[in-house]
Amino acid sequence: MMRRRLTVFSLVLVTAILGGCSTKPQQYVLFNDSAALKAKNVNTMQSTEDMNYQYRIMPNNRLSILIFNHPELSTRDVRAQVAPADERGALVASDGTVSLPLIGVVRVAGLTERECADLLTKEYARYLKNSHVTVEVLNKRVIVMGEVKKPGQVNIIEETTNLLEALGRSGGLTDFAQRNKIMIIRGTQNNPKVKIVDLTKVNALTVNNLRLYPNDVVYVLPNEMRRRNLAIAEAVPGIDIAQKILGALYTGKYLTNTRIFNVNAPEQAVVAP
Repeated sequence: MMRRRLTVFSLVLVTAILGGCSTKPQQYVLFNDSAALKAKNVNTMQSTEDMNYQYRIMPNNRLSILIFNHPELSTRDVRAQVAPADERGALVASDGTVSLPLIGVVRVAGLTERECADLLTKEYARYLKNSHVTVEVLNKRVIVMGEVKKPGQVNIIEETTNLLEALGRSGGLTDFAQRNKIMIIRGTQNNPKVKIVDLTKVNALTVNNLRLYPNDVVYVLPNEMRRRNLAIAEAVPGIDIAQKILGALYTGKYLTNTRIFNVNAPEQAVVAP
């Protein structure tokens, strides 16, 4: 009778522990309100993106500025080449301005690289003869997350890049990636736009589907196997605890701070090692 009660108790205990430790597999999927997004913004990106897209300078960009015949005023000197990537060039402040030698503070946010170069050329022309300035944004990037082998930041040298290149530079897809659900997120925080790319279909491999712009986020969704594996991994500590508790119940022994007691023979208590 006692053993039957222990069996029932053990089942309840294991169920409670595993139930408390396990989580819905969906919890492991970022942006898991994608069903709501699908009804509103998924695939709302225009099928014909602007082929003449030009990146516009933003706060926290770092600008490489080259002034012809005046290396002392440029940011492309020897020190700039050996400095850490996050310290190269001139930093655009949070108010959209950049502080430069000779001409002082200039507002550059919202300008393309060409427009910024033209503006700085005019500003330097007040002090220099035959001034000519070229500008390049050094820290354009996209973010790749999810089921890739090397998630993180992918730097962009050109105006844009493409999805396959970004995935390749992230080490490629893992075995647990949903290859038919590659999510591209862009836009503003208040108005995100989402596109789902299915890499299993040839007709999805068009220029418009694959093109990425600076500050895009690429998220590769995990498949069902990955979600189940993560849920099981989370439950393992609970299983271990359950085994220890059940072991104590079935042997009739439990551990205090100093002694191990046998509930069936208290007089045989021994000092815990």
